[in-house]
Amino acid sequence: MSDVVIDNIIRSQTVEDYLYSFEDKDLESIEPLLADDCTLTDWNVGPLHGKLAVIKMFSDLFEQTGNIEVNILHIHEDRNGIFTCEMELKIGDESILVADIIGFNDEDKIEFIRAYKG
Repeated sequence: MSDVVIDNIIRSQTVEDYLYSFEDKDLESIEPLLADDCTLTDWNVGPLHGKLAVIKMFSDLFEQTGNIEVNILHIHEDRNGIFTCEMELKIGDESILVADIIGFNDEDKIEFIRAYKG
């Protein structure tokens, strides 16, 4: 088995871990998944630069929202190791379709998250 396949398995699991930790509003589990210099952009904020800024935004979001549900529909990986996760995201009473584009650094930490509402 090549290193690329092993990296992809690790990164695919990291994507799932991130999304389910987001659903659980579990900042302690999200924090070690992020690179120190990560960026976050979504339809309401961003780009945010750095792990501290991203964690702060998540903390504020989690405090302001009710229940969060993540229903992963598909996870795709392109040839460059960029993951796209299609999901249904339910925050409180609002249900939306979302695509997260997630990239990694060489240490298998999340380097960027770009979230698109659609």
